[in-house]
Amino acid sequence: MTPLKGKAILGQSGGCTAVINQSLAGILDAAKSSKAITQIWGAQYGVTGILTDDLVDLKVQPKNFSRDIRNLPSAVLGSSRYKLQGGEEFEILEKLEKWDVRYLFLIGGNDTAETVLRIAEAARDKQYELRVVHVPKTIDNDLVETDHCPGYGSVARFAAITTQEAGWDTKSMRHVDPVKIIELMGRNSGWIVAASALLKRSEKEAPHLLLLPEVPFEESGFLGNVERVLRDAGYCVVVISETIRDEAGKRVGTKKEGIVRDGFGHVYVEGAAAYLAQSVERNLKVRARYDKPGTIQRMSIPYVSSVDQREAYEAGERAVQWALKGISKVMVGFVRQPGPQYRIQYCPVPLEKIPNREWYFPTCFLNSEKTGISPAFSKYALPLIGDRLPEFPEFKFKKADLRV
Repeated sequence: MTPLKGKAILGQSGGCTAVINQSLAGILDAAKSSKAITQIWGAQYGVTGILTDDLVDLKVQPKNFSRDIRNLPSAVLGSSRYKLQGGEEFEILEKLEKWDVRYLFLIGGNDTAETVLRIAEAARDKQYELRVVHVPKTIDNDLVETDHCPGYGSVARFAAITTQEAGWDTKSMRHVDPVKIIELMGRNSGWIVAASALLKRSEKEAPHLLLLPEVPFEESGFLGNVERVLRDAGYCVVVISETIRDEAGKRVGTKKEGIVRDGFGHVYVEGAAAYLAQSVERNLKVRARYDKPGTIQRMSIPYVSSVDQREAYEAGERAVQWALKGISKVMVGFVRQPGPQYRIQYCPVPLEKIPNREWYFPTCFLNSEKTGISPAFSKYALPLIGDRLPEFPEFKFKKADLRV
């Protein structure tokens, strides 16, 4: 098939990651090498940049622009969580027609897939030939039809390493602050929380307890587990999702749920770790501290995974290669290949399969008590967090001989 001649627009959406600019660089480099793509424009702040004519010319950036952005945190073009209002997909299409844009590449998660699909279907309805590809990105790792998502490997690496660091600190301060609660991100799934246990080597090492959204929270059981760990290990590190829920589905620690929501109706929540720390102090009479890294965890470059970087870049490349071949209205899916060595292939996934679906953390990836991970999860996730992992050796001290 002869490549379609016209301009391309690139955009970034949703919560930023440590590798979202890798995907942008992959798209940009592949687009620059194509004679069919006459101009390359960047939409500032996601799809809102198209609606407001806020576009930048990416072909006239400095020579090393693509290389330089690859190790920048967050989204160099700016991001948004804007939900298209009724008919705005046709407004966007009118602009794309006027500008002779034939290629649209948006990097984002579940909500971005919905946006991309609506624009693609508007183009179909108006019989305008537009090649549209969604490049996945989400730290939540909850997109369906793909083995994993760019962004997850890096936040998983952050969770695994910093939890070990927090564990050593808590162990050192056990006579002062014996309990540490770490609150990590994850909208409705426990993928990030589970990753905090990837470097754990024994039962007495941190993290001792994991609380995921998929497992209903029961306070008395939680307190009993903390008490048991304190008795057995002498200190306790608990890693929780910011969206843990009780049996009734109410989010723990949220006083007024639903006051603030993003453009897609998702509730912004906080307070779970603080609530649990107060509960431990009130009921167990021991000091409990809590840490909440917040958005730092999702785009920290010092903790970036080399595997995540490579795959995010290649996903951007594939999006352009497929569009030039006439493949449209798809997401770049990751398919893990069988065999002892970790390998993936990229596969176009029909966009209709993506929006309004979430991949929750599987039960088989939890231990029997549902408070830790299984070997199956370690096998799945360890290849994603990259190499050159720090070591945390244990030491056995011999008591000094105090006899005179």
